[in-house]
Amino acid sequence: MDRPRGFGARRPKGTIDVLPNGAFRVRVYAGIDPVTKRRHNLGEVVPASPSARREAELIRARLVAEVAERRHPRTSATIDQLLERYLGQFYGSPNTLTLYRGYVRNHISPLLGSVRVGALDAEMLDSFYAELRRCRRHCSKRRGLIDHRTSGAHACDERCCPHECRPLGESPWVVERL
Repeated sequence: MDRPRGFGARRPKGTIDVLPNGAFRVRVYAGIDPVTKRRHNLGEVVPASPSARREAELIRARLVAEVAERRHPRTSATIDQLLERYLGQFYGSPNTLTLYRGYVRNHISPLLGSVRVGALDAEMLDSFYAELRRCRRHCSKRRGLIDHRTSGAHACDERCCPHECRPLGESPWVVERL
C-alpha cells in the first residue's frame, strides 16, 4: 500500500525564522520554566550571510541535541528572581534573613542580579569575588568620593571623610576554619 507523502515523517523540532534584516532566528522549545512557570525557549540569532541558512540549521540541530540530552539551562530566570524566591520561603532566624537580604541588596543584586542563571560561569564568579575583596561599596575608583557619616541630608563635618576602599569582611566561619 502506498503511503501519502510525508506520512510517518516527523516534523523538525524548533523553528528558523527570517528576520527583516536577513538574519535568521533559531528557537527550540525547552519545556516549562520551573521558576516563572512560562514556556522556555532556547534561541540564537545568526547574522545575515551567504551561509546563514546552513549555519542556522546547524545551530537548530545543536539546540535540539542539548534539550534531548538535558544540557540546556532549565530556566531563563535571573539571579535576583531566584534569590527572591529563596528568601521568600527561607525558614530560619529572622536575624539571619535580615543579614541575607542585606547581602543581596548591597552586594549580589548590583553586581550579578540581572545575570541569567544559565549564563553564570566561573569567570563571572571569580570577578564577583575579586570585587568583594577590593571594595565593600563597589566604588568606581573615582577621585573625590566621600564616605558620609549618614545617608540622609546633613552638613558634612570631620566625620565625613574621603573614601578608602576596604574589602568586605570574611565570614567568622571561614576565619575559624583556617
